[in-house]
This record gives sequence, structure tokens and C-alpha cells, in this order.
Amino acid sequence: MKHKHYWTTDYSNYKRICKICGAIFKDMDTYLFEVCDRIPINTVIDVGTGMKGVVGEHFWLHRKKIKAGWMVDIWNLKPSHFWRPLKINALNLEQYFKPKSVDVVQAFGFLEHLEKEDGYRFLRIAENIAKKVVIVSAASTLHGPTPDYKVNIDGNPYHLYRSTWKWDEFNRIGYKTSYEDMVNGLTYSEEVIAWRVLNPT
Repeated sequence: MKHKHYWTTDYSNYKRICKICGAIFKDMDTYLFEVCDRIPINTVIDVGTGMKGVVGEHFWLHRKKIKAGWMVDIWNLKPSHFWRPLKINALNLEQYFKPKSVDVVQAFGFLEHLEKEDGYRFLRIAENIAKKVVIVSAASTLHGPTPDYKVNIDGNPYHLYRSTWKWDEFNRIGYKTSYEDMVNGLTYSEEVIAWRVLNPT
């Protein structure tokens, strides 16, 4: 019999586990764990942070114990005692960070709000700034009835959906993706998670 899952987080591997049936779900911080846990990391940029806060904050602060982090958004940012705020256009990141100056650049739920050409441009910028890992997610389909539904909910004009992404688009430019997990029902079907390890040491 089907039931509503009641998820709890296993902080040993950051997977979600249903308290009722033991089902497993891999969220964005699960992939942060799987990609980054064995890589020495001290600095992180989170792009598109918004008012929800940094994705994987528990992982970065409590498991990896990073030394510095920046949260980037062109609209509003959630206040933080640790993350340094940068209210800028992410396509201008190279004006603030030198090449290979930060260990990880992450951007979850961000690329779909850019035109496809600017999305690829952002990935090139992220790969230039990051020393070790670039990890992102991007909508594979609209998360609502219209491209502007998020704009209508929160008034943020930058929440307009401008593109959707597929797993093979990332594969073609050298990224690994969540495709196999998605096919097996372990993670999102409406969200591509993709990462590129630039240097594992």
C-alpha cells in the first residue's frame, strides 16, 4: 500500500530515508556528499542562494568545516553569520574572484533562470573560478504551469524560467549527472544534478 513518505536525513551519507518503509531519496546535499566528501575543501561559493539559504549548509559547516563561503544572488539574500553575501549578477563573478581561487562553485536551481547561452557562459565562469569542483542543478521541465509562476508567487523577477536542461547536455561538456539515479527513482526526475571534478586533491 502506498503511503506518504516521512523523510529523515542520515548525516553519515546525507541520504533521505523514509521512517515508515525505509525508502531512500538522494537530495542535492546527497550529491555534495558523494562528490565532495573525500576532496579537501576550504572555500565554497553558492550561487542563486536567495532567501532559502545555502544548499548543503550542514554538510559544508559541520562535516567539511570549510573556512570561508560566499552566497551570491542578484535579488535578496537570507542573512547569515557565516556566509559572506554578494548581491551581484553571477555572470560578473570573475570581477570578484580570480581564476582557481575558490575550491567549489555550486549553483542549485539557478541555470533554468538564465537563457541557455548564458547558462553555458556561467558554467565556463564557474569552471574558471573553481579549483576543484563545479556542481549544479537545473530544471528539466517547468516547475509549474507557466514560466512566470514563481515570479507571481514571490515577486522576484529573476525567478522567470528561461530555459530547461537535459542530462545529456551536461554529459556532452564533460559533466557527470544524476541520470542513472533518476531512472532508478532515487532522485528528482524534474531536476538535473550535474557535476565536474576539476581537481580531486
